[in-house]
Amino acid sequence: MTFNRMGTLPLPLALHLATYTVIGLFCAFAGGLNLIDPTKIIPNALIFLGLAGFSWGYVFGILMARKEVLAMGLVASIGYVAAGIWQLGPHWALGAYGLATLALYRRRILEA
Repeated sequence: MTFNRMGTLPLPLALHLATYTVIGLFCAFAGGLNLIDPTKIIPNALIFLGLAGFSWGYVFGILMARKEVLAMGLVASIGYVAAGIWQLGPHWALGAYGLATLALYRRRILEA
């Protein structure tokens, strides 16, 4: 990964890393809330806190330019998409339509 003189990341990579950072934040918050109830520590809190650590570890690995984390990120992305499709069931097409519409509007704005 190369940086320009300003030391900034390319926009697509920055958005990708921001997505994993937000996933980590939500998982850390959910894990913290599940720590309150002693009956939910083992099944829920540890899983959410593990996902938070995984997401933040991936972001840190990319920012430190570690090539080992690229495969981890690919597996994580596929896993998150599969979990999202599994949770949405037959309504996953709505999300795909929304992403296609967003891409179309973005292309039109950039052409103008």
